[in-house]
Amino acid sequence: MTSTPNELIVIKPGWLIDGQGGPPIQGHAVTIQGDRIAWCGPAEQTDDPSGPVLGPDGSPSPQVLDLQTATLLPGLIDCHTHTNMPGDGRRGEDVISDSDDVRLLRSAKNVERALVSGVTTLCDAGSWNRTAFSLKEGIRQGLVAGPRVMVAGHPVTVTGGHLWYMGGEADGPEEVRQRVRALIKEGADFIKVIASGGSTVTSDPYRPSLTVEELKVATSEAHGRNRPVAAHCRSTVAINNALDAGVDVIFHCAFYEPDQSYRYDPATAERLAEGTTWINPTLYLGTFRRTQLRAKRERGELNGEEVVMLERLEGNARYREDQFGRLVEMGVKFVGGSDCGWGSYPFGDFQGELLALNNMGLSPMHSILAGTRDAATAMRVSDNTGTIETGKAADLLLVEGNPVEEIAALRRVLAVFHKGSWAAGSKLP
Repeated sequence: MTSTPNELIVIKPGWLIDGQGGPPIQGHAVTIQGDRIAWCGPAEQTDDPSGPVLGPDGSPSPQVLDLQTATLLPGLIDCHTHTNMPGDGRRGEDVISDSDDVRLLRSAKNVERALVSGVTTLCDAGSWNRTAFSLKEGIRQGLVAGPRVMVAGHPVTVTGGHLWYMGGEADGPEEVRQRVRALIKEGADFIKVIASGGSTVTSDPYRPSLTVEELKVATSEAHGRNRPVAAHCRSTVAINNALDAGVDVIFHCAFYEPDQSYRYDPATAERLAEGTTWINPTLYLGTFRRTQLRAKRERGELNGEEVVMLERLEGNARYREDQFGRLVEMGVKFVGGSDCGWGSYPFGDFQGELLALNNMGLSPMHSILAGTRDAATAMRVSDNTGTIETGKAADLLLVEGNPVEEIAALRRVLAVFHKGSWAAGSKLP
């Protein structure tokens, strides 16, 4: 990506989605200068020689992109990824033996794929050692092409808990306090806490792990340094523990009981609807894998383990459709996070999660907001990105068509601007 400080770019789309909640706007333009949005307003004003597109001395000759069949919207914000992970079906246990060098190289490849697909801010929600911090610094220095990266570092987990192998084990409130303080010292942008078990072999996804007291300590320490807290929750008890602790975002948010049964819990749903916590349901993660396994079944290639996995995924899908359909109707606050890198979900299609939110009942516009403005608000970066406003970072996405009329248009990427620079792979002339 290249840009010059005085370069002026004028974008005249057919539709503008500014991310502030209103419908798409026609007849507007946006100008970029340096790494900032310099101006937004009626397109005809850009044709005035004394108008807003000129620099302080009136000298720049702007580059004009007039794309009347395209939509301009804020760059996408994926609040849940794992850049160290391959997204090819291997589990965390399968890549424990990888060196940090390999992990960092994989992360660099993953974030480049994310950027060219339209993601301009990405949250790494769990990584080994200092790999994600090194990735962030490499992007800052221009050594790697990638979006703005927010780093959690080691997820805070109990001994043997989900993601223990990433190095964040802590038991008891004081160990949790020390762990969070150390992460903030390292430069963590947010804190990931493991409130229940997960897919890690030594954990139990149907039971809580960190206690309410441990979660409260983590949240208190993080909020005291203006860091948001995201909690991994795959059981109803864990969800309520996280809510008691005042976390900012709940990942997965699955209503499962200790006996492994799914049970919709009206009281928990009511707490979610009435509270301020954002929910990231990671819907497309399972959808992607189900699609793969169904294709293998049609070809007669499923092995015994995959047959069991597909049956489980099909059952989970029915439960999640029931649960999240109800939560949408209740007005629960959703944000977009793919969990890509995990399981079989590779980087490069965060849009799949936004389409899944739409399929679950969110309107196309609210699904877009979940991956732009609302994700920025949840991760406390809305002062800089998430909407198209004068003075904010020039993080922008151009897509062919109008995604409010057809949300799949989000996948028809024409160009990506990150901090005012064009991402490689643009389809524009």
